[in-house]
Amino acid sequence: MITICCAIIVLLAYIVCLCYRGGGVPSSLSATVFDLPTGWRWLWTVVIYVVAFLCVPHYIEVTGENTQFLAFIAIAALAFVGAAPLVKDKTELAYKVHCGAAVVCGVCSQLVLAFNLPVLSFLLVFWLAFDVFTKLQGNKWPTKTFWAEMVCFGSTFIYCLVK
Repeated sequence: MITICCAIIVLLAYIVCLCYRGGGVPSSLSATVFDLPTGWRWLWTVVIYVVAFLCVPHYIEVTGENTQFLAFIAIAALAFVGAAPLVKDKTELAYKVHCGAAVVCGVCSQLVLAFNLPVLSFLLVFWLAFDVFTKLQGNKWPTKTFWAEMVCFGSTFIYCLVK
């Protein structure tokens, strides 16, 4: 449980600092790497690895035996996200690895919730409803990826704290 609390503190500290430095909510958590000075972009990888490695023991332990593989895949995918920081050139392999791993991480983390503590899936349902409502209104929602990431991290952290 202490490791999960440490992971939350590390991630929140990073998010708050980068939101302050960037002047607001970024388009995605990954995009904060561009707000870091060029010589400090390694910090993104360190933060993601620290969060992943702090989460893995407790997350897998509290997950049901039949879905532990999903928790492991989610954490492994998060490590791939950290290993391949977001790049602006969408044709680069690092961009494709980053985005693909982010999707796998998000999907697997939400499947763990759906199978083990479905009540937490309301956060994703709320985000999806808001996304649909925004699109129906014809509005652009430039920070939707950031909030989707926050739903995935937040619901996973809540799951780990509750279980």
